[in-house]
Amino acid sequence: MLHPNALKAHGIAEALGAVVIPVYSSKKPKYRYWRELEYAKCLTKDLLELYDDETNIAVVQGEPSSGLISIDFDEAKALKEFLALNPALKDTLSTSAARGANLWFKMRGNYPKLTLLKCGRSIWAEWRSTGAFTVIHGIHQEGMPYTSNEKKPISICLEGIVLPQDVNFKTSKGLTSSELLNAAPATTPLHTAPCTSAHLHNITTSKDSDSNAPTNVDEEPSTLLSPALILSQLKTREEALGALKKDNLALHKLYLKFVDRNFTAMPHQRNAFLTEAVPFLYRAVAPALILPLVELFYIVHSPIFKDPMPQHTKEAKALLKGVSETYWDALPPDEQKLLQALTEPEQIAYRILRDLTERVTDDSPPGLFFMSDDELGLRLAIKSMEAHRILKGRLTKLGVIVVVENGIRRAKGQRGIATTYRWNVAPL
Repeated sequence: MLHPNALKAHGIAEALGAVVIPVYSSKKPKYRYWRELEYAKCLTKDLLELYDDETNIAVVQGEPSSGLISIDFDEAKALKEFLALNPALKDTLSTSAARGANLWFKMRGNYPKLTLLKCGRSIWAEWRSTGAFTVIHGIHQEGMPYTSNEKKPISICLEGIVLPQDVNFKTSKGLTSSELLNAAPATTPLHTAPCTSAHLHNITTSKDSDSNAPTNVDEEPSTLLSPALILSQLKTREEALGALKKDNLALHKLYLKFVDRNFTAMPHQRNAFLTEAVPFLYRAVAPALILPLVELFYIVHSPIFKDPMPQHTKEAKALLKGVSETYWDALPPDEQKLLQALTEPEQIAYRILRDLTERVTDDSPPGLFFMSDDELGLRLAIKSMEAHRILKGRLTKLGVIVVVENGIRRAKGQRGIATTYRWNVAPL
């Protein structure tokens, strides 16, 4: 017989047309492959049997749940400000627990994936969408129940949501149902975005040069690919990645994880790739790995790019220099002094972990992140033992990070589990 929480989960899934998953009170999912779940599969007997007295119910948001997203307000002031600008949205589904509230919406057209809404350097709210899940029923780890006004999510498009003028998206890896690199960046206010099935066009990006071809300023260069070009690119990809796997397995892993998974090559979009990839990689891996990764992207997709490799590398170097300077200048003076006191590998680790804390892409609340010695070693191109000394030694002892839950080392027949950390540097 199914547990009452399983029956409740089934009811929530049907009422919202959403994918639901069982999670612990810590918000850790009980089913590790939740990202691949579809609506029908979340209601199978095996999944429903995971619910018990200690299990909460979460909704997988965005694309898996047909556009069901929420805006998560931790501060009552921000929530009040939002509702003052959007009085008609007071009647949407609202859930809450320890603090603030989640306002739920059924999105139409394109909409951002999981990201933050920021006011200056402060987090104003979270845009919880594709790539996230949010608890909707159960008991919060602080002891209070999750509550709901039991209303239906309002169906709305992006332009129907108004934000304060000083609130913007922090970052985004793209729009749900759209992966082209010339989509509007995450700094575009919600109320300026059109509600259409087309991509957002609030800005333009640089295109590959093609000096021999006539251009029409009123038309975007075609991104259509011929069958022959697709086959050529497929062959080049297989050859390049096959050779890389033999010569440099670590770089091969990094390319698949951070570049291949997140970026799509399109004609006339080589420079646009660089403008997104270099800042992203600067916060994910050691700077020495960035040029090899973006050069590999060029090699893998060389059949569709017109500019020569030296130009690609030159532009990547210039962007990397600019990103490094901009990142440093944006840090508060006290944080700059702290970084100067660290070794270069420790500085890089600090930057990576700081960004993980802010991305809200892990299965954890803001402020927490997962990291193993092997993973940090891979990102920094150092040995796992040296990464361990940085994580569990230097940064932990300095109080930069705090161990929340120790992980489990990988062993024969057992997958490793990364350690959970909390970022412990106060915002300045």
